[in-house]
Amino acid sequence: MPTLKPAELYAELRAKNYRPFYIFAGEETYLMEEAWRQLEKGIGVDSLNRETFFGGDVSVDDIIIALQTMPFLAEKRLLLVKDAQKIKAKEAEKLAEYLKMPVTSSCLVLLWQDKLRKDAKSGLFSAVGKTGAVVEFRALYDRELPSWVVQKVAGLGKRISSDAAQYLVQESGSNLLDLYNEIEKLDLFTGAAKEITVKDVEVMSGHTRQANLNQLAEAIEGKKIDEMLAIVEGLLEEGEIPLKILATIYRSVRRLLAAKSLGEERGLSSQEIKQELHLHPYFDRNFLMNVSRYTMAELQKDLELILQADLELKTSVRPEQFIFEELLLGLSGKRVNQAR
Repeated sequence: MPTLKPAELYAELRAKNYRPFYIFAGEETYLMEEAWRQLEKGIGVDSLNRETFFGGDVSVDDIIIALQTMPFLAEKRLLLVKDAQKIKAKEAEKLAEYLKMPVTSSCLVLLWQDKLRKDAKSGLFSAVGKTGAVVEFRALYDRELPSWVVQKVAGLGKRISSDAAQYLVQESGSNLLDLYNEIEKLDLFTGAAKEITVKDVEVMSGHTRQANLNQLAEAIEGKKIDEMLAIVEGLLEEGEIPLKILATIYRSVRRLLAAKSLGEERGLSSQEIKQELHLHPYFDRNFLMNVSRYTMAELQKDLELILQADLELKTSVRPEQFIFEELLLGLSGKRVNQAR
């Protein structure tokens, strides 16, 4: 099963090496769409020669007929199957058998919109053989996102500082489509200017849920109970998903615990901890100071409180705001009746 990285796929496309069959697999659908559109451009396909199917309800017979259909005033047709991971097993077997000898007048792209597992058992993966390829589009790591932003801004003919790119990621989150939409807004906002600054990002970001989630993480790190309560109340009023709020709280505590463990159990210096956790010199400038506010025992207890809140959010009929209030007061070391 030949597996390509996106960069290797693009190298093949630049060399005009087009395979008749691809599986684009992974969680990052934005990168997948970017890739198939580049493929579409390379093989010169227009809307008349592109056909889209959906894995949940597709008949493989229809795909095979489409594969055998000759292009209209073009060299190739492009067939996309979205949610290919939902193709029924028997249908997948039939398609896999057909693809052992794929036609060259069509290019089939299966968008396997799920994490690529090494033990993928679908016969479609084994059918890739020597003629096709699997391309993995995994979700970018947090540390990779600012570089991705810099690259996309450069594609628009502009520059963005590393601090501004990091700030944009913090404000807009890790969804690449959301990030690119914000980049396009910044491009329009900055007009003829050749550089996008932190100030530009600050002005354009405005009031967003993601910004408040970032502020919540900072408030937790600093044990600022009043800020924690106010931010969570605001997020709930705006309709933010409670489990997403809880996930932010969990990541914040886990990061604090990781830093504490690196320092106390492994004896790492502050500089080594910064490198290990990929701390940003500007946005995480107070993080290590905040770590000193906690003990290992407190942070381990905090994880237990988060687990209890997770269970209660999923099973209890109590108002979500009360559940979060008790959790946050517990994280800050205060009792519920002290704040009421």
